[in-house]
Amino acid sequence: MKTVRFNPFYQVHQALRALLYHASITVQHTDFTQTEQVDRTILLMKQLVDFFEAHAHKEDTMVFPLIAQAAPALVADFEAQHVKDHQLGEALESAITQCMTADSVTDKILAGRHLQRTLNAFTAFNLEHMNAEETQVLEVLHREYTDEVLLEKEQEIVAKLTPEEKSFSGYWMLKGLAIHEIVDWYRKIQASAPPFVFDEFMELAERALSDEKLKTLHRSLQFTAA
Repeated sequence: MKTVRFNPFYQVHQALRALLYHASITVQHTDFTQTEQVDRTILLMKQLVDFFEAHAHKEDTMVFPLIAQAAPALVADFEAQHVKDHQLGEALESAITQCMTADSVTDKILAGRHLQRTLNAFTAFNLEHMNAEETQVLEVLHREYTDEVLLEKEQEIVAKLTPEEKSFSGYWMLKGLAIHEIVDWYRKIQASAPPFVFDEFMELAERALSDEKLKTLHRSLQFTAA
């Protein structure tokens, strides 16, 4: 009988995917001849690159070592993929700079189109890469460790995040998760975290969720508390 095992990649990968999708639409909708629109898009692109770089570093230093002995060839392959990902990130940063320095209307339009193509390549690679991690790497993690150990490792990683990193990743997790997943997540926080931490998460939900989803979350948490 199959069981649903704990997936330490799931929430953060849903956040990364949501950010990629949002970034793609944002770039498509940006008029690169309008400075205010470009500034907002460029900020988002920089945040995206930083988020992916930080995530890859955490996997390289805190996740892959868990299976280095059990699957050294697999780890080497995924570390090489992170090198490729870094190169794509550098290309994206170069495209960002091109958008920032373009002078003429024509150059601005062309820079915007180049940014979109570069982001497309970055997105396509990372979507496939995350899928592979959630199959190949996760299979080894499940073979070698219990869910309890994997949850402890996830908590260790989260504990090392800066407040800014926690806020940013939490926001995009809320954007990327289904409402029933958010309810389950927040019920666990409500049951185990200090009240001030729970309040911080509720403030994050108020920023990230639609009115409808926020009402559903409030109802679910009030029902739990009762």
